[in-house]
Amino acid sequence: MRPVHRKVLWVGIVVGIAIALVPGAALAVFSAPPAVTARATAATISAPGGFTATAASTTTVNLSWTAPPTLTGYTLSQSAGTLAGCSATPSGTSCTATGLTSHTAYTWTLKAAYNNWLSSSVQASATTMSTVGFTLVGKATDGTGGTSSSTATGVTTISGAGLLVLVFRQGSSDVGITSVSGSAISGTATAITSQAPTNSNFEVAAYYATGTGKSNGTATVSFSASNNVSTSIDVVQLSGDNTASPIVQSAVSASSSSGATVTGGALSGASASDGELFFAVLTTTTSMSTPTGYTVLDVPASTVHGVWDSSSASAAGITTSLGGSSYWGTIEIEISHG
Repeated sequence: MRPVHRKVLWVGIVVGIAIALVPGAALAVFSAPPAVTARATAATISAPGGFTATAASTTTVNLSWTAPPTLTGYTLSQSAGTLAGCSATPSGTSCTATGLTSHTAYTWTLKAAYNNWLSSSVQASATTMSTVGFTLVGKATDGTGGTSSSTATGVTTISGAGLLVLVFRQGSSDVGITSVSGSAISGTATAITSQAPTNSNFEVAAYYATGTGKSNGTATVSFSASNNVSTSIDVVQLSGDNTASPIVQSAVSASSSSGATVTGGALSGASASDGELFFAVLTTTTSMSTPTGYTVLDVPASTVHGVWDSSSASAAGITTSLGGSSYWGTIEIEISHG
């Protein structure tokens, strides 16, 4: 038998005693060291709160949200189309998406970021505002003397669509409009505004009505006296408007003083996202220029009145130049977008 070295024997004895007295400590001597937990590089973060999208115009939507407690930024995406105006990695809690298409639904998806980690997503949707449109659907010029009403025929309307009935009458004495009716008009037409200059025998007026959807219908304007000299009627159909409350405001201006230009009344605080119609009339035949930024709806051959429109309302009074002096009247109407 091979002799055991005294030191080895002594170590064995000590270890044996340790195992007997403190088994856990002895096992620790022979086991691997405990694993070291890696330092956290991200935290569990909450999603942004209160995410909202609010249409601001026909091409823009305002986005806003509240920040979660822990984050280093955000990621933002848009459907449909390509995100513009807002960053794909915004740093604040609001932005405005731009370059959008009118009357179109969009959805934005937002996540909070902590370094390379992302929270769950939140979404907000909005539909951009409609662009207000104008279509001339009927008109009449009545030069018959001694009549108490004038009628525009061939008026074809869309059922439920808004109608603007624009009237200019020159009489042999004071003029007064009593009603606007006809087969193209549903219910009772409502007066928007009217004005007759002092010491004159003409009146400019605007009425709002609803279309019946009838083809080849009529719109009749009745007067308090059968003193007609000349009457002009334009029936304009609206689209993209707020059908529940389409008329935001109107401004009427008229003068019996002659001049070389006509300037309408100002629409206080008019919104650029609303539409606008401009109606101007003259008591004598002369030329009328198209206001800058407006489109011609109707300028009769006699050029005694004109109708122009714009998809963007202006707070300033509109001006048109005349070829000569004339008594005149104008109406400006701001139409709310849909």
